[in-house]
Amino acid sequence: MKRISSLILLYFAAAGLVMHLAAVSAYLLKPDLVRKACALISDKVVQRFPILAAEKIQYSLETELGVNFPEWLPNQTQKLTSSGIHIGNRSYETLTKAAGSLQDGETLIIGAGVYTQPLVIRANNISVIGNGHVVIEKAAAEGKGAIVIKGNNTTINNIECKNIQVRDNNGACVRLEGKNLILKHVYFHNSQQGLLTGSNPGSVIIKDSRFELLGKNGQAHGIYIGGGELSIDKSLFVAAKSEGHEIKSRAAITRITDSIIASLSSIDSRLIDISDGGILEISDSILQQGPTSANGDMIGYALEKRRYPINSIKLVNNVFILERIGSNTLLHRHPNTQIPELRNNLIVAEKIPELPGFNLIFETRKEAGLEEYPMLPKRLSQP
Repeated sequence: MKRISSLILLYFAAAGLVMHLAAVSAYLLKPDLVRKACALISDKVVQRFPILAAEKIQYSLETELGVNFPEWLPNQTQKLTSSGIHIGNRSYETLTKAAGSLQDGETLIIGAGVYTQPLVIRANNISVIGNGHVVIEKAAAEGKGAIVIKGNNTTINNIECKNIQVRDNNGACVRLEGKNLILKHVYFHNSQQGLLTGSNPGSVIIKDSRFELLGKNGQAHGIYIGGGELSIDKSLFVAAKSEGHEIKSRAAITRITDSIIASLSSIDSRLIDISDGGILEISDSILQQGPTSANGDMIGYALEKRRYPINSIKLVNNVFILERIGSNTLLHRHPNTQIPELRNNLIVAEKIPELPGFNLIFETRKEAGLEEYPMLPKRLSQP
């Protein structure tokens, strides 16, 4: 009997040794495959036991947003005294009629109020300005979005847009079919999508704007840029929903400065998805991946294809907070892309990532001198 027991113990010891040797060999030969397997197992555990993620969340998502960000208010510096809807000296009863009568180079001024009519802009070199608190909601033209832009060189300033839905599940506050768009001090939220462009949108510039609670079924996102160039400055992208990305860009150049991109406790996907590669530059910004994010990647790069001759990544002077329960990857890039430039970043991650360059890395917020979840650091330009 003792001999049998000894043989059983010897068998299990040998089996354990073989398994450990196989695991070590696999890691040495194919470390990426092993890491992916570990991440998959970790994610499956969290999906099986969602209480693991819920333990970190003490407040509702609405409360988390409220304690971090003040209520959005329209810009009152326009110095426009007229009310109603105007183009020069012409007045209109509805936004739809006003947009349809726009001629190249004109400015559409919208007085304070809540509007449920969509706009289709066909003229070029158009400015749309909200005079007071202007809200466009529950409006869609051509089954696409609240403001459908077919002309070139459009600026939209000081507008709130919400509750946009269409049958195709990609209803956007702004649908850009022309080229060259500037969004200034806009607040797009609680819709299927904030901004959706075509494959050749020219230059898209977003300044001093807020995108919140946007996304649908992992196919619509906070913003979805189909090509061209994207520039984001002093803006907020937060709490994409329904497994949408906060920012999805297929642009040749994507530059993000002095902005906050955060999950909090939303069920979003990646904070930033640079699907086709190109030039990616992020500086002086705050990125936070929340505990319930559906995707383990904070940033994805060239994971669908490499479309451009120049492909580079530069992440400088940022704060990265990785708090997802399960696997966390700060930067998931195509293996054949060049080594990224990462320097002077502050990174909070329970598992220390392997990154090039000089960066400050901490395992907890407390070690990094940051407030506890769900508080976010202020933008780096703020006092």
